[in-house]
Amino acid sequence: MIRYGIVGFGLHAVRRMMPAFAEAKKSQAVALWRRNREKARENAREYNIPLVFGSAEELCAHPDVDAVFVTTPNVCHLNDVLTAVKHGKHVLCEKPLAMNADECGQMVKAAKAAGVRFGVAQVFRFCHSLDYIREQTTALGRIALARADFSYPGWSHPRTWLNNRQIGGGIIADVGVHCIDTLRYILRDEVVRYRHRLCETRSLATWTPPVF
Repeated sequence: MIRYGIVGFGLHAVRRMMPAFAEAKKSQAVALWRRNREKARENAREYNIPLVFGSAEELCAHPDVDAVFVTTPNVCHLNDVLTAVKHGKHVLCEKPLAMNADECGQMVKAAKAAGVRFGVAQVFRFCHSLDYIREQTTALGRIALARADFSYPGWSHPRTWLNNRQIGGGIIADVGVHCIDTLRYILRDEVVRYRHRLCETRSLATWTPPVF
């Protein structure tokens, strides 16, 4: 049984992670930390999580935590991942992995040096439908055009920090990474460049597909 500590226990944890942990056979949430200590205690009582910490550092240092699930705002990922790795914990980090490529490189380098497992929660890669599509592309030859769309009412989302480019990175960092990574997986190719345009009405985000 892998004992997870959750760093940044917010709306994402409540809506998605805890229902998943409830069904898990080989993993369990044993610890949490969030900035609001009282809300952290409430979450722990509601989901029967035995350990509540006053800081991410304390959680990562605890011997009863085998792995750390980082779900803090995107701008915090680098520090939280490096903290977990420093204490020899395996890490699963929410997407996007970081605010830029340099931060990603620092995380990967630190994890390798510490000899811990390190992953990013690009969950679409675990969809069987994508495996099927990926297999079919082998018979199609070179793909000239591929498009992926992800739509949801982002401007009214409770996690308003997602649209703050300094904290969350904006729309591409939020859901655009799913589209880009899905195309990378299906096409077995890498992105060369992408362009993004945000409509002035703020009601629709449009972007040209990444070029591979």
